[in-house]
Amino acid sequence: MASCRPIWASISLLLCSKLFAVEPFRTFTASAGQAFTARVLSYEGQTFYLEAKDKKLYPVPYNQLSSSDQSYLRELSQKGKLPIGDPRKLSSKESPKENGEEVSTSESSMDEPENIPQDGPRLKAPPKKKIKLRKGSFFAYRPIKLGQDPNLAVEAKESGMPVEGQPIDFSNHVLPILEDRCFSCHQEPYDKNGRTIQPKAGLALNTYELVMKGNLDNTVVTAGDVADSYLHEVLTLDEDDDMFMPPKGGPLKPEQVDIIKRWIEEGAKLSAGGATVADASNGISFHDHIFPIIEDRCLDCHGEPYVKNGRTIHPKAGLALDSYEAVLKGNLDGEIIDRGDHEESTLFVVITLDPDDSEIMPPKGDPLTAEEIELFKQWIDEGAKEYPSDNFDKPKEDKVAVALTSVANAKVPLVDLLGKRLSKPSKTQIEVASKTGALVTPLSVKHNMIRAEFSSGPNLIEDDAVRALSGIQNNISHLDLSRTKVTNSAIGNVSKMKHLTWLGLRNTEINDQAVKKIKNLQFLRYLNLSGTKVTDGAIKDLTQMKDLEEIYLWNSKISEKGVESLRSALPNTKVVF
Repeated sequence: MASCRPIWASISLLLCSKLFAVEPFRTFTASAGQAFTARVLSYEGQTFYLEAKDKKLYPVPYNQLSSSDQSYLRELSQKGKLPIGDPRKLSSKESPKENGEEVSTSESSMDEPENIPQDGPRLKAPPKKKIKLRKGSFFAYRPIKLGQDPNLAVEAKESGMPVEGQPIDFSNHVLPILEDRCFSCHQEPYDKNGRTIQPKAGLALNTYELVMKGNLDNTVVTAGDVADSYLHEVLTLDEDDDMFMPPKGGPLKPEQVDIIKRWIEEGAKLSAGGATVADASNGISFHDHIFPIIEDRCLDCHGEPYVKNGRTIHPKAGLALDSYEAVLKGNLDGEIIDRGDHEESTLFVVITLDPDDSEIMPPKGDPLTAEEIELFKQWIDEGAKEYPSDNFDKPKEDKVAVALTSVANAKVPLVDLLGKRLSKPSKTQIEVASKTGALVTPLSVKHNMIRAEFSSGPNLIEDDAVRALSGIQNNISHLDLSRTKVTNSAIGNVSKMKHLTWLGLRNTEINDQAVKKIKNLQFLRYLNLSGTKVTDGAIKDLTQMKDLEEIYLWNSKISEKGVESLRSALPNTKVVF
């Protein structure tokens, strides 16, 4: 049987190539670091079938490959460039024969690659289908929460929809919609017939925490902001849009979309009427809301000095968080709280980094929950007060906007204005960013703005390198990713660089989705999209970037008509085509 494998693989590859282009050989890297050369033939669920140069076929789980390989495979599958299914089953449809006899695909074993670990953790069984109970059954009744109106609860239960005036509850109103229309693709990993089934796009939606967490690309829900919530956006796209969700079974009902919209507008709370930051009418208290989180997750490393086995143990990074005064004091590198501005507060930045970022805090255990992060956000924006009754004069206008207005006639460079409000990145943050191959240099001795570029070996730079810049993202003014292998996935991290003024994406694989992610960068003045896959579909988003001074589009996929439209919408912008 073994002698049939090369012939079978060739037949399978030929069949696939009838409708799909044959992908080239490339070097794949396992999550443990081992490299191997192969090309992808097809995929089924979260398993991709790779063919090595010796014609052997390997089924490789998606989650056991590097993030760059995952991006490559995800892009191929999303663009419909790969056939779906086990190549053996695909070939069996054509009944391939050898020497006049049908080749048995059921007996041909798939050799496992020696350098790909297959013994991952055993996961739970696939979720059971929801049992439908007969009307009137004792078990069909749902307990009513303390303080909840029984009449409203019964009406909501019977109709499946919230009644007029009733707040949206995640468990009762949102989760049933997700369970009915989304769980088939977006739920926690589980075992099925010995295979690990992963959620599509790395996005699981079967708990409140997972919905708020999003995936590696970004969050999908922004509490209180429907326009910035990707979950709502994909539900309201045109049905012929590639990103429309759910992709099967037709769109959600208008009333279902409205429930998700209202839930986000009401603060994306776990429970209707729950005690979340959006409902904290008396404000956030350091002692009641913030310190319990710090005490539970931070004091192991950032408590006051103590003696252990005759040695004095000092807080890590010289940062103590055991009192209100200590939190505001910060450490030798500077303050970690910018009162009234969570985006400029180092404390908030480090607790919202990607889970795989080496600088994320706390470094052990799970990241803080979405509700805990929201508590810190509101506390800082309210002035990081010790007690809600304390006075704090929060600026009524954006500090940078005021500065820009006041010095407009003085021709002060924008980066000088932005840099003066930022603290200096720590040495550790600079080292982490530089290890990716980035050349990180200060723009000026007058401020703390930074230029990051990949001028050495850009063809080796992938999405992970951009994620590693998250520790210094507030300080980056100039970012050059030209000629690198970055994809749209990395642009999600770029969009978090709120002080970016100069962005070079020349000769990269990014497309219209990347433009959609960066269109809200309010200080961006220079954008180079030359040699990219950006098309006329990005014109609408580009026209919203009113403050762009220069944009370069030559050798992109944008047409002359699209450029004319852009020039008309942005008369003060230099458009090079």
